[in-house]
Amino acid sequence: MSRIGVISNPTAGSGRGARWGSEALVELSARGHQIRDLSRGTWAASYEAAMEHRGDLDALVVVGGDGMVHLGIQVCARTQLPLGIVAAGSGNDAATSLGLPVHDIPGAVGRIDAGLEAPTAIDLGVIEGPPLDHPAAPRYFIAVLSAGIDAAIAAYAANLRYPRGPFKYKVATMRELPRFKPYGVRVRVDDQEWTQLCTLVAVANAPRFGGGLIVSPESSMTDGKLELVLAEPLSKGAIVKLFPKLYDGTHVGDPRVRIIQATKIEIAPAGINQLLSPGAPGAPGAPADSRGFVGAALPPAFADGELVGRAPMTVTAAPGALRVLGAQLPVSA
Repeated sequence: MSRIGVISNPTAGSGRGARWGSEALVELSARGHQIRDLSRGTWAASYEAAMEHRGDLDALVVVGGDGMVHLGIQVCARTQLPLGIVAAGSGNDAATSLGLPVHDIPGAVGRIDAGLEAPTAIDLGVIEGPPLDHPAAPRYFIAVLSAGIDAAIAAYAANLRYPRGPFKYKVATMRELPRFKPYGVRVRVDDQEWTQLCTLVAVANAPRFGGGLIVSPESSMTDGKLELVLAEPLSKGAIVKLFPKLYDGTHVGDPRVRIIQATKIEIAPAGINQLLSPGAPGAPGAPADSRGFVGAALPPAFADGELVGRAPMTVTAAPGALRVLGAQLPVSA
């Protein structure tokens, strides 16, 4: 018999989260586990309860979408406490990337039960910097950190009550697009540094984010690396044409999009007159504006769809930092 803590989100799935949480508790209890319900109504309160009791648990299970997974990894990262995921939210990118059942409570609990014998170790991204929001610092993420127009879209989508699911990101895109101006960003990737104007800025540990957008198709959660995804400054019309390509990953063939693999990435706002001329040292193929134009301020960053703070921030790879129950990862070529 295992001692399992469970956190559910009653607002997940357009209000069906409370029922799904109850179903998960029943399924886990029926398999003979000792259950402790750590749901406290808010993200922060549930996090505090899980941190208080994690030393008494054999596993932590979260029920809901990517926001609940994000909560769970803050508790379990860099510990021996494994995380189980019952994917029952409007966005389930983490579960999909991990090969876990989605909207299938018995199937998800079955994977958790079987996975207790041999959890799967996966990488996480680690975000560090003074602006990080409470309650967790450093903040860990499992899928994607968004810091450009992708973050502005995530911010608007997070406040939408309707529509739910992936369609809300389309609505948010149409809302944010008229406001868009290219962002000025200073980036350091391992030992190279440059400043440029850009549209999309993301750091990927897994391929998916935003309810099914495949921002970095080749990202792996077991290679000890992260991928920085940058899109050059684009017109509003070009953005409209580019975003649909994120649903199948074909944006990677666009020469205006670069994906750079790294273990450490620093993201900061561009300062006055920092933008480099084309071909300047440290700017490998980066577009530039030699007029000293700083660009628009970067929006607050989101990770796994959750607000994490503003740049400057440092993002590093944490190999094998999380143990997941029942994951079925794709086999590397």
